[in-house]
Amino acid sequence: MLEIKYDEFGGIINCDENHGLLADGKLINKRRGYNLLEKFLLRTSKKINYLFNADGLYKCRQEKLPHMLRLEPTNRCTARCSYCPRTIVHDWGTGYMNFDLYQRLIAWAVSNGINKVGFALWGEPLIHPKIIDMIDYAHQNGLIIRLSTNAIALSDNLARKLLDYPLEAIEISLDGTNEREYFLGKQVNQFEKVTANVLNLIKLAKENKIQTVFNIHFVNVGNVSWSNTVKYIKFWKKQFKGLNFASSFVYDPHNWAGTLAAKDYLSWFDRLLMRFELKKPCPYLAGLVINWNGDALICCNNPQKRGFIGNVSEQAIEEIYNGEKRMKYLIENEKGTFKDVDCLVCSVNTVWPLLYIKKRITKLFSFLF
Repeated sequence: MLEIKYDEFGGIINCDENHGLLADGKLINKRRGYNLLEKFLLRTSKKINYLFNADGLYKCRQEKLPHMLRLEPTNRCTARCSYCPRTIVHDWGTGYMNFDLYQRLIAWAVSNGINKVGFALWGEPLIHPKIIDMIDYAHQNGLIIRLSTNAIALSDNLARKLLDYPLEAIEISLDGTNEREYFLGKQVNQFEKVTANVLNLIKLAKENKIQTVFNIHFVNVGNVSWSNTVKYIKFWKKQFKGLNFASSFVYDPHNWAGTLAAKDYLSWFDRLLMRFELKKPCPYLAGLVINWNGDALICCNNPQKRGFIGNVSEQAIEEIYNGEKRMKYLIENEKGTFKDVDCLVCSVNTVWPLLYIKKRITKLFSFLF
C-alpha cells in the first residue's frame, strides 16, 4: 500500500492505484427517449414532477438562478474512501479555495437572493485553514449553512466553534462499527479517533441544546455485514436521541457518472440488473457546484471533465448556470435520450433501482436465516 503523504493542514496529497476508474470514459448512446413505463412514471410521480413545469421542462430553466450553492473548500481529504473517485478528482489538481474567491461567491449569492450554501463535494471541509471564517462570513450574510464531514479533523476546539453557529445540518460519514469495517471503507486507521470525535460533538450539542439536524451514515460497499448494519443504525440512533431530527442510515454506492467501473464492486448479476433500470430526470442539475478553484460542475456526482461547465473567475455565474453546456444536460434529461452526456451511465438518477431493491431483499432474507 502506498505511504500516505499529508499537507500542513492534514489533507492527503497523493493517490494510489487506479481504483477501478474507467480507462476510456466512453458513453453508451443507444437511447432514443424514455420508454412507455418511464413516461408514465414521469406523468404520475410527484417526486419527479416537482422538477418540471406543465410543458415537461425543468423549472430551473425558467428560474435562471440556482436554489443553493454547493461549495468545495478543498478537494484534499483526510480519508481515502474505497468508493471515492479520488484519482479523477486529483487529476484536476488539488488545493484550497482562496478566501477572496469565497467572499465573492457569497456576495453574489446574497445579491441574487440565494440564501443557502453547502460545504462538501470531494474533500474534507474541516481541514480548510479558514473554514470557521467561511462559516462566520456566510452566517453574517444571513445564509443557511450545511456541512458534510468525515469527522477525522473534528477536534474538541473545532466542534465547539462549529456549534456556535446555527448550522442547518451536519452530515457525518463513519464507515462501519469496528476498525476493520471502517478501514475497508475509509482506507485509513482512524476509527477510534472518529468515534470519539462524534460522541464528543453529540455531548456538546446536547449540553448546548443545539437545533442543528444531525445525520450519520456509511456507504455500503460490502464492508459491513447485515447484522452490523442494523447495529450501526441502532447505536447511532440511540446516541443522537434528544437532538433535532437526528438519524442514521446507509447509502448504496454509485458509479459517479460512470467514473468508477461497476465490475470492481458489482457481481455480473448486479451489472445485468443495472442494464434494466429505468432512467429519470435528475434533481442534482437544479443546483450549482463550484469547486475549490472556481470550476463549476454540472452536479455533485460527476467528477469527469465532461461535467465542467465553466469557471466563475472567467464567466458570470448566471452565464454558466444558463449556458449551453448546462442546457445540454437539462435538455437530454427532459427528452430521456442522454446523448453525449454522462447521465446515461450514471447510476444515481434511476426511478426503478433494481440493483438496490435486490440488495434490500437480500438483507431481508439474511435476517430470516
